[in-house]
Amino acid sequence: MALFLGKRLLLSKPLYISLGFGLFLSLYHVKGEIIPQLLWLTLGLQKNQGIDFTPYSEWFGTGLSVLSSVFFITLPILASLPFSDTYLKDRQTGYFTAILSKGKTGRYFAGLYFYNFLAAALISAIPLLVNLYFSFMILPDVKPDPIVNNRLYLSPDATFFQPLYYSYPLLHIFFYILLVALFSGMFASLSLSLSFYVNNRFLALTGSFLIVMVLTLVLQGFGKYGWVPSDFLRQFATDSVSFPVAAAIFLTGMLASAAAYLYGVKKLVIP
Repeated sequence: MALFLGKRLLLSKPLYISLGFGLFLSLYHVKGEIIPQLLWLTLGLQKNQGIDFTPYSEWFGTGLSVLSSVFFITLPILASLPFSDTYLKDRQTGYFTAILSKGKTGRYFAGLYFYNFLAAALISAIPLLVNLYFSFMILPDVKPDPIVNNRLYLSPDATFFQPLYYSYPLLHIFFYILLVALFSGMFASLSLSLSFYVNNRFLALTGSFLIVMVLTLVLQGFGKYGWVPSDFLRQFATDSVSFPVAAAIFLTGMLASAAAYLYGVKKLVIP
């Protein structure tokens, strides 16, 4: 069953639509934001102004461009699109009835939850990694320094573990890519769990996005802009961030999705 679900995921058109959109934003950012920095970099060096642009300050995951803002805002939808409506499709087409009759429901639901999380994590991580690769191919690999590389000072309130950024900047980037991947998996898990309680595939796919939007409005109403996922998932947030808060949001989302999923399986599906 796990192998079968894996093949279904690889043959899923929404998987490539979601990945393609993320790669489009990522690569267009390289064209529009990274490549033009070569000219400014050359002019800066000619004027003995030092290097102002490095991959660590310009790559997609910083969240400083409009394109990356679109990526982080639409992340719940991009994460949910590949596989989160699979159970709902199977139920509507009658395919799930065959699975139920063969007694493979346990393996089906376990594999579905796993592959849904995995697909969402990869959908978000691949565009970030591709953009990071091209950023290093184009811009000089100069370790950021708050004095020498003074284009942008990264405040301790604007990122998680700020000392790590100046000591091991690449490790700091990989931490954020992992963070984005984990939250993408959580978003997709929420959408998958909602598919037990709705009959509309559009609502199932956009469920986590709607939840995040409501959370965003509530947090912004209390002035907690740094607690909004679309903000703290950026390496350079626009407001004060808190890692314990981010961890609490992730754990709450995962626990809620797991509880709703298990309840749906045991109470709504299996007699």
